[in-house]
Amino acid sequence: MVVRTVVHFEIPANDPGNLSNFYSQVFGWKFEKAQMPGLDYWLISTGPRGRSVGGGMYMKDKPDDRPRNFIGVENIDAAIQEFRGAGGMEVMGKQEVPGQGWSFIGADPEGNMIALWQQTPQRPAQRATRKPRRAAKGKKSKSRR
Repeated sequence: MVVRTVVHFEIPANDPGNLSNFYSQVFGWKFEKAQMPGLDYWLISTGPRGRSVGGGMYMKDKPDDRPRNFIGVENIDAAIQEFRGAGGMEVMGKQEVPGQGWSFIGADPEGNMIALWQQTPQRPAQRATRKPRRAAKGKKSKSRR
């Protein structure tokens, strides 16, 4: 069995300004409006990068929207099959988050919201290619005899 962990969480809000103030005051979390056209979404920083789980807050779509945790998976298609096979139900099918990854939102057998997340692989940084060294102009290279 592969152990998978929470990599992101989301909190729906009727009033994100008020609710973000609550979480900032109680837990010291920081909020930043995401630059996503057509989407009111705030990124949540819960602590030092790499040592804490980040999240998001969005305007509720429906009155019964509930918080959800995103579980990191390596292969979202296989994870969706496993989720359904164990009795999970689809709430929102697989969707691409451009440049970020893939998500799937479901409900466990008791109706609790849970999401799957596959991160888009990061491209390796382009390596600087070394140019061959050329002899300086006017100098002849020495050869061994």
